[in-house]
Amino acid sequence: MLRELLSGVLAGTISGILPGIHVNTLGAFLATAGIGGNLLLFSMGLTHTFLDVVPSAFLGVPDEGTALGILPAHRLVLRGRAMEVVRIALWASFLAVFMTILLSPVYPVLAGAYNPKIGRAVVCFLALLLILTERGLKKLHAALVFILSGLLGVLAFRLPLRQPYYHLFTGLFGLPVLVMAIVNGTWSLSGGDGKIRMDLKRFMGFSFLGTLLGMMASLIPAFTASQAALIGSFLSRDERSFLTVVFSVNTANFLFSFVNFLETGRVRNGIVALMTPDAVGFLPYYALAALFVSLLVLSYGEPLAAIILKALSRVPYRLLNGTVVVALLLLSLYFDGLLGLLVLTGGAMIGLLAMALGVKRTNCMGVLMLQIIIG
Repeated sequence: MLRELLSGVLAGTISGILPGIHVNTLGAFLATAGIGGNLLLFSMGLTHTFLDVVPSAFLGVPDEGTALGILPAHRLVLRGRAMEVVRIALWASFLAVFMTILLSPVYPVLAGAYNPKIGRAVVCFLALLLILTERGLKKLHAALVFILSGLLGVLAFRLPLRQPYYHLFTGLFGLPVLVMAIVNGTWSLSGGDGKIRMDLKRFMGFSFLGTLLGMMASLIPAFTASQAALIGSFLSRDERSFLTVVFSVNTANFLFSFVNFLETGRVRNGIVALMTPDAVGFLPYYALAALFVSLLVLSYGEPLAAIILKALSRVPYRLLNGTVVVALLLLSLYFDGLLGLLVLTGGAMIGLLAMALGVKRTNCMGVLMLQIIIG
């Protein structure tokens, strides 16, 4: 059991800190190599949710669950608060684990009561909220960005792509940040003191909100962690509170998706899809495993991030971002050839359009929302 847990933590650490390598991709690779088991995959997926802050904050490379957090995290990083972002991610994820364990006994009731119509109604409401909260003419601009990203998503999921999420989220949320950093950036990465400049009560409150939103995301098919975090963007007023929601959603969504799988057999997460049905309930067996993994990752997450940050800070800022752009393009070619690169480029153009029009890039979440609305 311990060996399986530690192997999963190691694999999740690798997928978490490496840009463009999603935990689902690594999990599928291990499965084809005959390496797996529910406990290994569970600890791997959970570890990844703690550490995927590193490429998204330091390099602007999005994971599906942290895509919306790129700009707020990047702003704090460029203010010399990189280690604070890491600490927010680690502790928000840890609180989400603890709160998920407390809420898990009521989850089977909610899972049993779920109706597909609820999911579509929630997504429709969110889409309207996204567009109507823009001011004046920007409502039309937001609608344009929403529809364009939505059409790109509808197209991408109908193409024979192995990694559609990679191309879409890297294009819409990652490349625009990197391109603008190359054009305008003269900064250097700095860690800062790592202290979270946020009241503890407020931090715990937003982590609880993120946990509840993660629970909702795990119930509704095709309603992702990023879409759940989108709700948090309307309730949080600054970068730190929003990032607390984003990272809590990411971890809670993974854990509740696992509970959903154990209780109902429904698959709401890519890594969970690789698992086999398990008669063992979430509590106390997997709850103890989750606490063990969380405490372990907390013990080395910050030092590991500090080492990575120190190495990256030695590279000139523009060169660093340019190298990452080239690496992401090569990964796109590796995953799906020219077709994947085409989708990636289309996403980048829409992301840059949103920035040029001055509308929130959360409108790019139409990439997933439109296909839910049209069914």
